[in-house]
Amino acid sequence: MPEQWPEEKIPRWYVWWRLHDIQDGTCATCDAPAYAIDHDHRTGLIRGLLCVSCNHLEGMCGRSVQAGTHPGKPCFQAYWETPPAGPLRWLYGKTNLAHLG
Repeated sequence: MPEQWPEEKIPRWYVWWRLHDIQDGTCATCDAPAYAIDHDHRTGLIRGLLCVSCNHLEGMCGRSVQAGTHPGKPCFQAYWETPPAGPLRWLYGKTNLAHLG
C-alpha cells in the first residue's frame, strides 16, 4: 500500500494496520496489546499505537506537564521524543488522516 493516498487522505484502518505491523501489535510504551491511535493534540501528528491504559496515562501525564505540575522527567518523555510513527509524518484529523509532506 502506498504511503500517500489520493488527495493525501489516509484511511484510519490503514494507519492502525501499518502501526500495528511496525510495533509488532504491542503498545509503544509497554508490552500490552495496542488498540488506540495516539496523536499529539497540539500538532496533530500521529505518534503510535498505545494500549488503553497507556493512552489514558499518557494524556494525564501530558496535561500535568503542560500545567507545570508534573514532578521530574515525565515517564512518556522518550515516547514523545521518538514516537514509532514519527518518520511517517501522518496528521490526525477529525474526519480523516493525512500525510504531512
